[in-house]
Amino acid sequence: MFVFENNREAINRMPRSLLSAFDNRSWIPVTNILFQLCKGFGFASSKNVEPSSSAIFQVLLRETCIHEEELFLSFLNRLFNTLSWTMTESSMSIREMQEKRQVADLQQRKCSVIFDISCSLARILEFFTREIPHAFLMGPDMNLRRLAELVVFILNHIILAADAEFFDMTLRRPGQHQEKTNCTMILAPLVGIILNLMESSSTSGHRELNDVITVFTSMDCPATIHFGLQYLLSYNWSNVLRGDASLAKLAQLEEFSHYFMHITMSADGNEEQGFSTASNEEEDNCCICYNSDSDTTFEPCHHRSCYGCITRHLLNSQRCFFCNAVVTSVTRIADSRIESRSPLAP
Repeated sequence: MFVFENNREAINRMPRSLLSAFDNRSWIPVTNILFQLCKGFGFASSKNVEPSSSAIFQVLLRETCIHEEELFLSFLNRLFNTLSWTMTESSMSIREMQEKRQVADLQQRKCSVIFDISCSLARILEFFTREIPHAFLMGPDMNLRRLAELVVFILNHIILAADAEFFDMTLRRPGQHQEKTNCTMILAPLVGIILNLMESSSTSGHRELNDVITVFTSMDCPATIHFGLQYLLSYNWSNVLRGDASLAKLAQLEEFSHYFMHITMSADGNEEQGFSTASNEEEDNCCICYNSDSDTTFEPCHHRSCYGCITRHLLNSQRCFFCNAVVTSVTRIADSRIESRSPLAP
């Protein structure tokens, strides 16, 4: 690290090179490098800065993202898509092993690796909400909305794991200690993301900021979000943090949860309506996001998800989530009418 930080030419070129290289071929090594150089400062991280992290690189990365906005926004878009994909892959693998009630060695290794990558991507996203919050809080709110959707999306995948103990077991490689691989790895950066945005909103002198709480309350799944926030608050952080200063920050998350609950209840006009449990059967829910009805069928394989998930997925891939078949068209059933379109249609 000392040699690296004293090579001024290398460290000045590295941030831009990494952001540019985060594509379909090299995103995994780029993820590992970014995580190693930026870790140690997130919620529930170690009190001491990790030996591999670099404050110099973090400053240069921040400056590069600010001054090369188009490059950063392109990277951020790929980061959103990649994290969504890795969480879906790991969650589906865990769910398959849970249904079979057995852990195949090869599948377990694959699942563990993908989950580790998901956690690293989430930490990188947390880093950017801390260092460049205006990318989410100022201008069009698309990035903030995508971030909020992704936080809820990941929470759903974690919460809906049928067996928490089995969930942790499927992620743990032989010889790994329980504390090294568990839900904390992915939940901590989610808390950090919310807290970073709330803190930046309250301390910024700008008046025209995107309202974080408004974005969350505008989503059409208030019960899901409320349950997710309560899950985060009830998590065993006291044991995980062990007196760390991060523990005190949970009061801000609790305040956020109460404010969210108050607004959604007021909007509904009924304290029970907004937080009643959905009565739909499990098979009617989209098994990708768990937020919406599974109202869209893919052709020719006839697999299903909600319209939003398949629409976003087709922007990056023309293959089915589940069987990898080429999707030739999607059919949506909504409001008693059928809408069909080619995945390549605008």
